[in-house]
Amino acid sequence: MKNKFGFNLLFACIAFPIGLALLREFDFQNFAFRKTGLGILYLITFIVSIYLMLKKNKGASAQ
Repeated sequence: MKNKFGFNLLFACIAFPIGLALLREFDFQNFAFRKTGLGILYLITFIVSIYLMLKKNKGASAQ
């Protein structure tokens, strides 16, 4: 019984630019977001896209 993790390229293509935007929005000197609402939205979108990218593929093992 193997644990199969799928890799979804679509969500990887979404997560990469959102992650870059999240890094640009974060102020490392103050450890805070420059615009709090936008930073939280980027963070939630980034976490969801990483989750959907690495979600376990249920249909992969039928045994």
